[in-house]
Parts: sequence; structure tokens; C-alpha cells
Amino acid sequence: MRSQARKREIDVYDRRLEAISAAAELGSFSRAAAKLRVSTPALVKQVSGFEAEFGITLFERSHSGVKVTPAGALLVDDARSIMRQSEDALRRARRAAGDGGAVRLGVSMMCPGRQTLSMWTGIHDLEPSLRFEIVPVSDLYDERESVMRSLGREVDVVQSSFSTPRWGDACQKLRIVNVPFYIDVPRTSPRKTRITVADLEGMRLRVLRHGNDAMDSLRIDLLADGGVDVIDVDSFDFALFNEAEEKGDAVLTCGAWSGVHPAFVGVPFLCGREVPVFLHYPLEPTLQVQKFVNAMAQLLK
Repeated sequence: MRSQARKREIDVYDRRLEAISAAAELGSFSRAAAKLRVSTPALVKQVSGFEAEFGITLFERSHSGVKVTPAGALLVDDARSIMRQSEDALRRARRAAGDGGAVRLGVSMMCPGRQTLSMWTGIHDLEPSLRFEIVPVSDLYDERESVMRSLGREVDVVQSSFSTPRWGDACQKLRIVNVPFYIDVPRTSPRKTRITVADLEGMRLRVLRHGNDAMDSLRIDLLADGGVDVIDVDSFDFALFNEAEEKGDAVLTCGAWSGVHPAFVGVPFLCGREVPVFLHYPLEPTLQVQKFVNAMAQLLK
């Protein structure tokens, strides 16, 4: 299996490997298709065609999803190496040619990159040769797929707050703006125009552990205060809000995180702190990405 995969690495990069890798990672053809922005039948056709061509069963199919077979697991391991090497080779060639391609902004429901998008016109005025693409990414806090640690592969820049414990020195960053903290409460809660630390007495507050450095610092203060029941969570997504609504809990949010769930409303939290938001970019950016960052820095001045 490995020799077959490594021969393909030399011959050609088969794009069907992307579908196979995504399906193995997500355990579902439909979710893999959504991630790759293709239809589910098209993705299934790619995987089935690959299996038929090489006489290998890569997945066990069931009503609950798909599970990679032992042979499939070996192929997926090599496939990811093939894709990384192909992307790295193309990136090096573009860098040598002085053309890094389009600058790709990674966005998600929780990290829509609004400030970066609003600055694009000004950036393009300063650097007319730049091209810009928007690429959907998964939850930034998903440990299985750390977008911040792979900048320059699928995406080049991401706008978000920063967590030192999660991402350390994985990327460079340019400070864009500071945003306030909010307490997101169920819409059925008594309405308030603002919330203080005293208002949180006796409440259950869900806080993303290592959501960002400012949030970590605020969490320490809330724990020291002792009047708030802090509930640590590991990922920031709709599942978090759904569970919080079921139990009547509040959620500590900031910036684009606030007000994303229709059952919650964000109330300004008067805690004396704000959250720095950055443009994150690779440690070794292409020429195009560096031009993008330099232009944004010029506009921010």
C-alpha cells in the first residue's frame, strides 16, 4: 500500500486524495464534501472511482457515516504527506517566481474577518497587483486541525484574537483592533443593558479555556473573585451555545463571537478589559502575503 502511494507521489498529485483525506478525518462523505465545497455525489464518485481503479476498499460505509479501513488509514497517512509536499513545492516555486498567488483569508462563523474584509479596498489601492480569496475554515480551536499552525497551506491569513498556550510561536501577527468583552445570555433572561462582575454572582458562566490571552487573564480574576461559577469549555461552536441554553448558562464572548447564536443576546461586560484582535500570517510569508500585511499596517497607521 505504501509503495503504491509513494509511486503516485512521484508521478502526479491525484486530487482525489483530498476527498479521501477529508472523509477519513470527518467520518462522513457529506461533511467532507461541504469542507471541500463539492457535492456529496461528486465526492463519493471520486472515492469510489479511486477504490475501483486500485482495487482497494478505503472505507466501511454505514448509515451513521464512514470509517477508514486499515488499508485506507495507510493511504491517508501517505496522502497527507503527498499533499503537503505538493503544496510546499508549489509555494516554493511561486516564491522563487515572485508570485505568491492570491492571498487567502480563512473565515468561519466564529471568525468572519470583518475588519480585514473592510480594509481590502484600501489594501488593493496600495497594492493593485494583489488578488484576494476567502476560504472557509473549521473551528480554530479544533485540536485535530490547527489552522493557525498550518498558515500558508490552505489559507494565508486569519483574523482572530490570539492564544499563546494554543499557538505559541506558530505564526506572525499584526494587531488590528481591540474589541470588548460580552456576556451572552439566553434571550429568555431578564434584559440588561450592561453586566458587571457583581451581576455575575451565583451565575454559571461558560468560558473557553485558552480562547485568547485576555480571556485567560479575565478567567483567573473571575475564579479568584469566587462569586462566579466558571465552567471551562475546550471548543467554541454552536454545540457550546446549545448546551448552555439547555442549562440556562451564560457564555463569555468577545468581538465576532458575541450574538452568533439566535437564542442568545450579547450584553456588554464592564470588566475593564478589552481583547486585541490580530491578522495572523505565516512565519515565512510569500511576497504577496508580505505585501498584503505591509499595506494593512500602512492603513492602520
